[in-house]
Amino acid sequence: MEWTEEDQWVFQAVIQQYPSNLQRRRTLYLDVLQRYLPHKSRHELVVHEKAWDRYHLVRNQRRALLLDWAQARKAFLLKAVASGAEASAAHQAEAALAGTRLKQQEICADLKAKVLQWKAQQEEAARLEAAGAARRKEEQDEEERLQKEQEMIRRAQEKEKVKKYWAEKQRKWQEQEEKDLRRLEEFRKLMAEQAVKDRERVKFRQALLEKRLLQKKELALQEAREEEEKEKCLEALRQQVAIVAKLDPARAVADTVASRARMGIGAKEEFDLQKPLFKLHTYSEQQIISDPRLRVELALREAGLHETPYAREILPKIPPLKLPRRDMESTAFKM
Repeated sequence: MEWTEEDQWVFQAVIQQYPSNLQRRRTLYLDVLQRYLPHKSRHELVVHEKAWDRYHLVRNQRRALLLDWAQARKAFLLKAVASGAEASAAHQAEAALAGTRLKQQEICADLKAKVLQWKAQQEEAARLEAAGAARRKEEQDEEERLQKEQEMIRRAQEKEKVKKYWAEKQRKWQEQEEKDLRRLEEFRKLMAEQAVKDRERVKFRQALLEKRLLQKKELALQEAREEEEKEKCLEALRQQVAIVAKLDPARAVADTVASRARMGIGAKEEFDLQKPLFKLHTYSEQQIISDPRLRVELALREAGLHETPYAREILPKIPPLKLPRRDMESTAFKM
């Protein structure tokens, strides 16, 4: 027999009235259900109860399965995002490394081309010098040959021709020699200029590298100084708000002025044998220690930095707790 919505509502309402830890719970709510649902037999109630329990069990299992699936999906998505971030970071690092390698390769190729150019210039200069030496040797050989011919030929006409020929050859050799010397001088000048440019370029790159290293050192030193200044300021604040009262156990158990007045004693101050003869008008130890300049100087001295340029630079910039009056300012050293 099918259950109507009203019967189902009555069934659920009766069962929910009995807590799960109640003794004889099933017997009690079955009796109440038979009173509220007289048209239902006890067997039908038991069968519907079992079906209701199975429905709750399946619903709870489905809810737990969906919750586990959602948690597993969330963990998988988080892991995928982390893997993507790691892969992106690795790709960026690899791209930066590839760019650095490419730049280094370009610099090496440029240097290699310059070295090859310098070597070619050296070889050209050596070739020109060798050619000049060969021509001078040829000139010497030709001169010896002409001298032998002049000794063998004693005729005046041949001597004149030989002189003309020698003069022409001498002129041509001289012109070639001057041309080679000019070219050699141009090569040497070009090589000297290139060497000067190379030295200037190397010095510039070295100065640039030193400047970058100096900037990094200055930045690190500035950060250390800022951190130290921050720590000193915090220490100064801690010292300013520190407890400066002296420990006096006797005062805690002694009578107060009001109690002594009520008891009729203390009208006159007791005589103190340890009381000093004269009052001292000077600074106490706490007043001296509260000065931030003295605290910073002591901290620098303990750290071994009181003689450094940093200490000489920072100590004059620390103001006192209370600025001096204008009429107390010294004018002895002012011109």
